Amino acid sequence: MTNIANKIRLVALDLDGTLLHEDKQISDYTLQVLQQLSDQGLILVPASGRILTGMRENILKVRGISFAACANGAMICRTDDGSILHTTGIPRKDALHTLEWLMGYRVYVYVHTDQGAIRPSIAKNPELRERFPYIHFSENSVPDLLEHLKTHPEIDILKIGAFTLDEEAQQTLLAMGSPCPSITMMRTGPCNIELNSSLASKGHAIAWLCRMLDLSMSQVLAIGDNQNDLTLLQATGVSVAMGNAEEDVKAAADYVAGTNEEDGAGKFLEWYFHNYCSLIPSQQ
Repeated sequence: MTNIANKIRLVALDLDGTLLHEDKQISDYTLQVLQQLSDQGLILVPASGRILTGMRENILKVRGISFAACANGAMICRTDDGSILHTTGIPRKDALHTLEWLMGYRVYVYVHTDQGAIRPSIAKNPELRERFPYIHFSENSVPDLLEHLKTHPEIDILKIGAFTLDEEAQQTLLAMGSPCPSITMMRTGPCNIELNSSLASKGHAIAWLCRMLDLSMSQVLAIGDNQNDLTLLQATGVSVAMGNAEEDVKAAADYVAGTNEEDGAGKFLEWYFHNYCSLIPSQQ
């Protein structure tokens, strides 16, 4: 184990359900652990369904993070200036068809694009703010999402998200699956469904970044909790599932940490790099 641990150069970190508590905040303890690892030369890379703006208030408080895998790996960005290094978008015709299909169910849909997040106005969905108080629905909102995308063909659609307004809607959609072979649908939370190009994933994104940095995937440690983390956990040298992870995610991992509410990711990283690499002193 010591030989494997000493080879780890990059740590890929999911956010929601992993580093973040249920209130979408990251603890000072976890930030301190991450800062120590960054200061000692480990490459920390957020790998999230979020786009860059949704990382600045949490993990990007850590100095030294240079890259982020966003929108479930559909986009890799530099964190300093937001410049895009690589994208894997959804075929436009299929994205528009899927959006129209989703709108027939009790869901709130939005898209992540190469120009940021675009959301429909919530004027017709007043229950959304109460159900999802941590989401900034007013940012980058448009009156008609589908019409906006149809009239702006220059926008590259990277991810489609759907917040389901009841469990029945989520179960119905997941049972039906994606309406297009070019698009992968996955459950990413109790009320969340996300759709990406079948060619996009966190695993593919981190592999692309590793090639750019002249690293191998065996030199990566990854932590996650949900279906959109599976490709990453299955491809890395060391894989960690959260205690609150889906059962198939736990089965794919080398380790199972504590839950996100218990700062399980931070405690695992402190334990692992203190015991196997002597990188950081114990905070306990």
